[in-house]
Amino acid sequence: MYAAWTVKHKPTSVAEIVGNPEAIKTFSEWIKSWSRGVPKKRAAFLYGPPGVGKTVTVEALAKDLGMELVEKNASDYRTEEAINRFAGLASQYGSLFGAKRIILLDELDGLTGNADKGGVKAITEIIKTAQCPIVLIANNAYDPRFTNLRSYCLLIEFKKPSASEVAKHLKRISEREGIQVDENALKFIAQRSEGDVRSAINDFQALAQGKKRLTYEDV
Repeated sequence: MYAAWTVKHKPTSVAEIVGNPEAIKTFSEWIKSWSRGVPKKRAAFLYGPPGVGKTVTVEALAKDLGMELVEKNASDYRTEEAINRFAGLASQYGSLFGAKRIILLDELDGLTGNADKGGVKAITEIIKTAQCPIVLIANNAYDPRFTNLRSYCLLIEFKKPSASEVAKHLKRISEREGIQVDENALKFIAQRSEGDVRSAINDFQALAQGKKRLTYEDV
């Protein structure tokens, strides 16, 4: 059965994430600081190009720390009812089962136009009194729509990992899949992805599917 390698080999721990060690360290320290009380910034805003590990970092850290992750798409918060539901979740640090909670609002860029100005404003209001960590994700945190929102967030930039970091990750996948790959082939795929790890893995899978060996000529 065909399984996407981006899912099959998705990092399950922060230690497996490609690149951005400083951003991950900053984010991890901020999440852990909640155990000592509500920090000055009640939300973290992770931003950077697609495929550089923003969402997977939140998922892997929640798993590492045994926290409950409530994952939502920001564009779900267009109605008053949905916003009130979000406010209810954000008002408590612990879940019913005692696990600490992180709320993740992904794809904040998806909130567009006048209709969604209310959504951004409502999210900002909820952050002001949040009792659990709220994580926002977008490609561009400096969009004018987020000017007010930014002042309530810890801004953490995720950059494109280097080609050598991406190639190293592809090498690990090739070993798990039992595929022999020329180093130059991996380097070429990594460079072509321009730091988009997801894209590199998809490219590698398309080229290596059904093969036991992948050479530079194959790519």
